[in-house]
Amino acid sequence: MNRLPIYSLLLLLLAAPLAGCGSDSEAASGEDDHAGEAPGAHADEGAGEGAEDEHGDELTLTDEQAAATEIATEVVRSSALAAEVRVPARIVPTETGQAQVGALVDGRVVRLLVAEGQSVRRGAAVAVIESPEVARLQGEYLRTQARVTQARQQLDRSRQLAAENLISQTLLEQAVADARASESEAAAIAGEIRAEGGATPSEPGAVTGRVTVTSPISGVVSERQAELGAFVQASAPLYEVVAPGQVYADASVDPDVASRVGSGDAAVIEAPGGRRFRGVVQFVGAEVAGETRTATVRLRVTNATAELRPETFVTVIFDVEAGEGTAEGRSALTVPTEAVDRDGGDAYVWVPVDGEPRTYARRAVRLGQATGDRVEVLSGLEPGEPVVTAGVFALKSFMSRGELSEHEH
Repeated sequence: MNRLPIYSLLLLLLAAPLAGCGSDSEAASGEDDHAGEAPGAHADEGAGEGAEDEHGDELTLTDEQAAATEIATEVVRSSALAAEVRVPARIVPTETGQAQVGALVDGRVVRLLVAEGQSVRRGAAVAVIESPEVARLQGEYLRTQARVTQARQQLDRSRQLAAENLISQTLLEQAVADARASESEAAAIAGEIRAEGGATPSEPGAVTGRVTVTSPISGVVSERQAELGAFVQASAPLYEVVAPGQVYADASVDPDVASRVGSGDAAVIEAPGGRRFRGVVQFVGAEVAGETRTATVRLRVTNATAELRPETFVTVIFDVEAGEGTAEGRSALTVPTEAVDRDGGDAYVWVPVDGEPRTYARRAVRLGQATGDRVEVLSGLEPGEPVVTAGVFALKSFMSRGELSEHEH
């Protein structure tokens, strides 16, 4: 008789109760682990992770901080986005912003006193030339001065003789006239010498014919045309001096763009190297050029370093109101770029808290298209809300240093 099936059956019967006991024990253990928890307690586990206070941070300035901080606000409104227009332009000097510096007489260059890029003041010496014409005038001046001395001596003798009734009044008057004539002649020659940049000599050894060339304006030497030892003609430019501060940019624009630009509008001037300067529209030309069919818009440009030289070609960037139906012409909420508080990849604005003096809330916003000095706000603000436009950096600084009182909602 085969006993193996019987033994196998007995083992299976004994193992079944043990397995059941193990399952019941694990189930009970699992129930004990969660005993006392409300139903669904784990259903929302982790749902609150990363959640932020919808009101953001509220920060209150102290009296001292409020007095030391200039806060400005602007009411958020919906307006048409601007369109960026780039046009070519040429830098030209202002009426007093550029000078071609040269001598007023012919001569040979004997000294060059300044180099390109050097700053000069009005009246500063920039070069010295030797002029035959000035040397001739200096010699004539000395001869005239000798006649002046002789005429004055004769006048003194005539006055003495007239006092003793030894000469007539007519002879005395003639001596006075001769002295005045010689003095006038000497003064005229001295004036010519000074006008041409020379110095009046006091003795024959001082007759050099040298002329000091000076800059008529304060500025920066932008170009040197003269060479040492070269003979130059009267009024030939030795240097070009550009006054720092202001230049003009003459832009050629389409009539449609010109109609949307007005005096006082801001623009950006981009130099060939990519550096940008601020410009303000001075006037918009009414005439349209026949060949190019463009109008001229002149801008005054801040040029503190004299980097923008006359005749340089640049690009002017206008932010003009786009026409209806264009992509840029759609209406959107915008704020000044300086109103945005950026923290890494996030953007915030500061909003005054209604009813709480000196209190500002830092609110997260989502930004859209930037045009000029404004940026579109896609979410986080509503039309009519005030937003801080000046003092944002101070508020952010106070918050980072913990110098403001925080109120959590």
